[in-house]
Amino acid sequence: MADDARHARPDLSGPVAGADDPPAVETDFFDLLRRLETRERRFGRAGGAEREPARLGQTARLAFAASDVAAVTPGQEGLPPNVAVNVIGLIGPEGPMPLHMTRWIMQRLSQRWFAGDTSGATADTSFLDFVNMLQHRQIGLYWRAWADARPEIHVTRADGDRITAMMRAIAGIGLPETLTGDQRIDGAKLHHATSLDLAPRSPERLSRFLETVLRVPVAVEEFVGRWIEIPEPLQTRLGVAHCGLGTGAVAGARVFDRQSRAELRLGPLTRAQFLDFLDDAAAWERLRHAVVFAMGKELDIVLRMVLAADEVPEARLGSGRLGRSIWLDPVPGRDADDLCFTRIAEPHAPAREGPS
Repeated sequence: MADDARHARPDLSGPVAGADDPPAVETDFFDLLRRLETRERRFGRAGGAEREPARLGQTARLAFAASDVAAVTPGQEGLPPNVAVNVIGLIGPEGPMPLHMTRWIMQRLSQRWFAGDTSGATADTSFLDFVNMLQHRQIGLYWRAWADARPEIHVTRADGDRITAMMRAIAGIGLPETLTGDQRIDGAKLHHATSLDLAPRSPERLSRFLETVLRVPVAVEEFVGRWIEIPEPLQTRLGVAHCGLGTGAVAGARVFDRQSRAELRLGPLTRAQFLDFLDDAAAWERLRHAVVFAMGKELDIVLRMVLAADEVPEARLGSGRLGRSIWLDPVPGRDADDLCFTRIAEPHAPAREGPS
């Protein structure tokens, strides 16, 4: 058949449509637009179609789509590329416009005013271009609605990253004043935000958080027993003070308690890690902040540093500090775990506890 100018219509009298055409773009619509977006040029947020990374539209077809994207055409003379999509649009079998409008558009596209290889450039695309001009923003906002609900999109964009802001609020670091400036601590808080938000906080969750901050193995031991000395004014005196049976009377000057102390075991550590914790004030401050954040100040926290058995050095004069980094008679094959520090949650140098 021929058109009004008596030129052959390639889509009617030529080979079967699509037999020799390049295949449709084998990519997902959302993945393609995500790759096209940059921090400065974003669909629906750039301030105008000319500032967005691509022009969005569709092709005229009567068959159902076999892929999300019909074609991607590079832009000319600095213009953005053109992306023809199949997932949404005004025309076609899935569109809201009557199907005869699609047939009419395809009829206009089949008109040729010249023959030869350039005949396709003379097709009447005016109405299709008008439709695509209208629905460019519709398609862009369709993508924007999907992207705004995807956390993986937010973390790669510079729009304030709403998901990260929400997670920081859950972690208790939503305001600038709550940040420490230490990326290791702030990053660990963000990473474990939902875990630490659960109450009560289990030893497993606490140990994982501290391992992320300190980057060494950490174990939390609960209900560590200790003797608590009772101040003399609070001790029981029969007939004088604190002598109510079942309410305040205590026999003796001290009580045994397992409820108020927990122990952190760091290690087994290499000798380099062991010495770093002993000498690095920043490491102690990081540890103190992490312990207070994760466990509060209600408990008495004891830190036990464990040196791996194969890292325990021989005792030599001038080679270390007795009771901290060298041992007179270490047990072969046993980790050195007798170095303990107390009051590590207090904002001053921790105190060493006696052998245990």
